[in-house]
Amino acid sequence: MGTDYQNGQGEQPGADEPAGGWTSRREQAARARELGERWVGQLQVMIEEAGKTAGPVLRDVAAKAAELAAVAAQNAGPVAHKAANVTEHVGDRLAARSKDLAADLRRAAEAARAQAAAQADEAAAPKPDDAPKS
Repeated sequence: MGTDYQNGQGEQPGADEPAGGWTSRREQAARARELGERWVGQLQVMIEEAGKTAGPVLRDVAAKAAELAAVAAQNAGPVAHKAANVTEHVGDRLAARSKDLAADLRRAAEAARAQAAAQADEAAAPKPDDAPKS
């Protein structure tokens, strides 16, 4: 078996030839190329068909997603109202407690200021023991 492929030598038996027939490597390569081109063509047609059918399918999926979002929004509405009502009541109670706390803190601060003023007045007033001795 030779290695000179350009002169048609170095041939091997072909798979589609009758027994005992020989085909050159160039012919085998040409047939393989034709077969590959046919396969690529078929694949391209399949891809184009898939693209044509994928569009409507994707639109159906998008429509279903939009429907689900609408249902979720409808169901969220009542829950949001309940949460708002609870928040309103809790807010009112918190506001009342905060006002009471502020009033208590102001009374305590005023009592502390009054006590400090009384202590300052007491310290400034002369004591009977402090009277000058003559």
